[in-house]
Amino acid sequence: MRSNGIHLSLALIASLGIISLTGCGGGDGDSARVAQTVDAAKNTVTKVAIAANEQYVHYKSYYQFELIGTDEQGNKIDLTRKATWKISDPTLGEIKDGYFKAAHKAGNFTLTATYAGIAAAPQEINVSDANLQSITVQNAASSVDECKNSTFTALAKFDNGKTLPYDTNWKVTEGGTIASFKDATKGILSTKNNGSVKVVASGVDNTGKEVVSEAFTFTINEALTKITVSTDKNAEMRDDETATVTVKGIYGDANNPIDITDNSTLSADPAKHLKIEGTQITAKEGTASGATVTLKGDCGGASGSLALTIKERQATSIQIQSSSGSNTTNLSVTEGSSLKLKVVATYPDNTKNENYASKVVWDYDDTNNVIPDDKEDKISFSDTTPGQLEIDGDLDLNVASTIYVKAEVQDSNGVVINGSNGSPLSDTIDVTINRN
Repeated sequence: MRSNGIHLSLALIASLGIISLTGCGGGDGDSARVAQTVDAAKNTVTKVAIAANEQYVHYKSYYQFELIGTDEQGNKIDLTRKATWKISDPTLGEIKDGYFKAAHKAGNFTLTATYAGIAAAPQEINVSDANLQSITVQNAASSVDECKNSTFTALAKFDNGKTLPYDTNWKVTEGGTIASFKDATKGILSTKNNGSVKVVASGVDNTGKEVVSEAFTFTINEALTKITVSTDKNAEMRDDETATVTVKGIYGDANNPIDITDNSTLSADPAKHLKIEGTQITAKEGTASGATVTLKGDCGGASGSLALTIKERQATSIQIQSSSGSNTTNLSVTEGSSLKLKVVATYPDNTKNENYASKVVWDYDDTNNVIPDDKEDKISFSDTTPGQLEIDGDLDLNVASTIYVKAEVQDSNGVVINGSNGSPLSDTIDVTINRN
């Protein structure tokens, strides 16, 4: 057979246990072995071994086992996530990709791992119920620059003399305003400013008693010189559009900025134009001509900003209707009264805004010259109620007359804005003025 140009002989495949010459049935295990065999042909792995370990796991904890392969040249290859792992007693826990999670039951099991039909020497693993005695906090670094993360580890010592991985909780006991563990079960310290903090790790022993480590004093350096803010979208956004924000810190070398987004605080001014959820922003309350908003990122006493323009959703078209329904014909108003109109906007996805008012300019056109020149000011639109056509009682028409009401979406310069299809966002409608 051939796979991506690699030739595997039938004899080789059969020898690795992927198929038999008598034709046995397949399954998920067979599929995994096929994938492993193809991979093995590429990397020429000839033997595998489970990496050395204490062969102890606490019955309330976990352990990450590793499988190391050796190729024809003697090179070592990490096969942990590609191997097939099994434990002889599933009641003691479960294993996946070499990660064993104990089931709160003590005992012993045999650990096996195979890769492409090549089996590692099995290991006998003791799931111990030894009692927790103490916890010691460690960090490979003596300090970290502000707005960066630093990883701590906990050494759990038990009454059988073993030091084993153990579930611990992390806490900053001093300096909590400048650093914290966002996930208390993981030893990843997130820093926001410079100074000194004290860190402890704690765990619960077999009797339910909490065992707390001695405080570990850790320094956070003042090193941040500049912050930049960017998004994965253009600087112009429309209502309901989203973007992902990235905040980077410069620590002396401007050519090597560091992503510090998770440790930064985001804000917007004016706040009404952006909804901020974690690192995602959503545009809102935009205007036809565009509202300017400043997106700001802060960390370590430094800040950076990005100017964004928030526009309302771009309509395809607008239509004038009566405010009391969807009428577009036979609209009339009597002298001395008013007629309330509205603009309905239609968007590219065919959704509608039934009361579109942003930047709509109302006017009328007396194309038929039925309104005397000295009476034109008797017809107007309300300054306080958008779309309300008002007819003065002193208009004194001789007969019922028709005017053409216009609605246009204009920018700040009075220019009609085009819709998403390139056509002007404008509409006209006939309105009959009846004599009083």
